[in-house]
Amino acid sequence: MSALFIGAVLISFSSVMVVLAGLPPDVAGFYRLTGGGLAMLAVLAHAGKLRLFTPPVIKWGCVAAVFFAGDFVFWHRAIVFVGPGLSTMLGNFQVIPLAVVSALFFKERLSGRMYAAIPLALAGLYLMVGVGWSHFTADYRLGVVYGLLTACFYALYMLSLKYALAKDRMDSLVLASVAALATGLILGGFALFEGESFVIPTLKSLAAISTLALVCHAVGWFLITRGIQTVRGALVGLILLLQPTLSFVWDILFFHKPVNLIELSGVALALIGIYIGSQGGKKKRVR
Repeated sequence: MSALFIGAVLISFSSVMVVLAGLPPDVAGFYRLTGGGLAMLAVLAHAGKLRLFTPPVIKWGCVAAVFFAGDFVFWHRAIVFVGPGLSTMLGNFQVIPLAVVSALFFKERLSGRMYAAIPLALAGLYLMVGVGWSHFTADYRLGVVYGLLTACFYALYMLSLKYALAKDRMDSLVLASVAALATGLILGGFALFEGESFVIPTLKSLAAISTLALVCHAVGWFLITRGIQTVRGALVGLILLLQPTLSFVWDILFFHKPVNLIELSGVALALIGIYIGSQGGKKKRVR
């Protein structure tokens, strides 16, 4: 359980490191996914698992990367407009599109939990951003939309991994490393197309982006992957809720995010809904 707990705490700092790095959104994503993917590759090489990089793994990893890239494109832009805390909370609403897409396209029946989880999560969403919607700036509203699109793309990413793992027996960490590296290349291509600079301007930026790639992404994912195997499902979901919760706390502590009782009530309702909904499946969201 300690590995899972530490992994969730490490990943909770991801959005903080994105802000501290101060890099263009797609450049930050490129360094995170490429650096993290290479670190995961080194771990797999040390474990003697390079032979598991078969053509099906590479194919499905690249398919998943298309959706993962969309996830990061919108999430990094949401961070710019609404901050690291709310953007991470909104991204964790993936339980809703995940359930809807599974029901519509994979003919999976919605569990009783989901009928309780979805209204709770939506009520939380309304309290977080719906109540004060008319008072938000255009950029803030766009950031909220980007955060919800993040959730949609992450749901598609998780469904592609789920389908791949069910279709072909693969090592989940090997598949995740392929997806990370391919996503890094896609984001790098976006950055080049948009004319963004890859220069890391300061030592502070270098430290933040290195921490994001190597500690938050690679070590965090590794610990969570290992920890999930030894912890029962309900406790996994509860521990992983530390990630969006702490991201919200870090936003308040480090960046002085203003909050009120209505927004905090919305966060609490959303977390309860997300937790209930996450118990319907084996995959939980980490950022």
